[in-house]
Amino acid sequence: MPDLTPQERSAVAQAADHYLAAMQAADWTRVAQSFSVDGVRIPPNEDPHRGREAIEQWLGGIEELTSYELTRDRIDGADGIAYVRGRYDITLRPSGAPAPLSDQGDFLEIWRKEPDGAWRIIEAMWNTRLPRSA
Repeated sequence: MPDLTPQERSAVAQAADHYLAAMQAADWTRVAQSFSVDGVRIPPNEDPHRGREAIEQWLGGIEELTSYELTRDRIDGADGIAYVRGRYDITLRPSGAPAPLSDQGDFLEIWRKEPDGAWRIIEAMWNTRLPRSA
């Protein structure tokens, strides 16, 4: 199984940069477009969000995004599949919440090279490093 070429690794990093920029701009439509049509987002303590429409709808529940930072620790893969693993730090206010919430944790994204040549997320999940409140 051949590893990602340097060009593929660069293309995945560039696609991940576009995803990060869309998140930081709170542009939920652009974020959803970073996912494959059948992409899945798996947040902690919730059912998975399946498909772009469900992903965009869930993100629409974020009333205010104060900050979103990522550190990528690894990009690797082979045969048109790549993964991006790293850490995140986010502060946001969900719709109806009286105050912003902050979280820090780890994420894993699986990217696939689509028939149009674009790299899109097919699976994404994250978990907090903060202690769970009682």
